[in-house]
Amino acid sequence: MRVVVWITEGTWQSCVDAAAEITPADAEVVLLHVLDTELGEVVHGTYGGLLGRAGHDPSTLMAGMADTAERELLAAAKARLDRPCETQVRAGHVQHEVVAACADADLLICARDGEHDHPGPASIGHHTRFVVDHTPSAVLLVWPD
Repeated sequence: MRVVVWITEGTWQSCVDAAAEITPADAEVVLLHVLDTELGEVVHGTYGGLLGRAGHDPSTLMAGMADTAERELLAAAKARLDRPCETQVRAGHVQHEVVAACADADLLICARDGEHDHPGPASIGHHTRFVVDHTPSAVLLVWPD
């Protein structure tokens, strides 16, 4: 059994806890984090549009900080899971990268990331809705708390 656990900054603990609780000991667990490249493009474009081309582009600094934060996030998730697992880092359009990572998975574990106080469609954000609708694997959708 191959299980992909989608790790995001605000909901990773619940996803990792669900993986630890429900997956068999011999399951292949993959902790997946996707860096949204659209954000860096927006920062670069905004900088160029507002301040011209002179000076230091903040998108380069932002990319370095994102790499550090990503490594720390995956290390914390791996420690919380407390069993052998693989970590996978992807960059691109988040929803497409998650779906692609699930191509050979039996189960995807992800969290609701929309309006927490309103169960139903509003409790699932845009990226998560796309993933739930398009992933070829089964999906376990957990509450972030």
